[in-house]
Amino acid sequence: MREVIDSETLLLRIEAASAILLVAFTLAALYWFSWKCASGVLLGGGIVILSFQILKWQLRRALLKPGKLLSKAGIFTSYYARYLATLFLVFLVMYLGLATPFPFLAGLSVMVLSMILVGAFEFIMMKKGES
Repeated sequence: MREVIDSETLLLRIEAASAILLVAFTLAALYWFSWKCASGVLLGGGIVILSFQILKWQLRRALLKPGKLLSKAGIFTSYYARYLATLFLVFLVMYLGLATPFPFLAGLSVMVLSMILVGAFEFIMMKKGES
C-alpha cells in the first residue's frame, strides 16, 4: 500500500488545481459568454483562493509554533473575522453589481472543486497501488 502523502504536498496540489480551474473557468466564460461573466468567475475565484490562503496562514500560525499555543478564543476570533471579511467581500461584489450571480458562484466553487478533484485523484492512485 502506498504511503500517505504529507500535508504540504497535498496543499500544493489543491492550490495548483484551484489555480488551473480558475484560469480554465475564466477562459471558458470569456469564450462562451462575455467579459462580465468571466470577470465574475475571476472575482469569485480570487476571493475564495485569498480566503483559503489566509486560513492556511492562520492555522500555521496557530499550530506550528512549538510551546506557544494560541488561546482558543484567539483562534476562533481570527477564524470568524476571516469568515466575516469573506462574507463582506461577497456581499460587496453582489451589492455593487461587479459580477453576475451564477458566474460569481462558479468562481466561488473553485476551491471545493479542486479539493474534490485532488481527493478523487488520491483515492484512485491509492486503489491502483493496492491492485
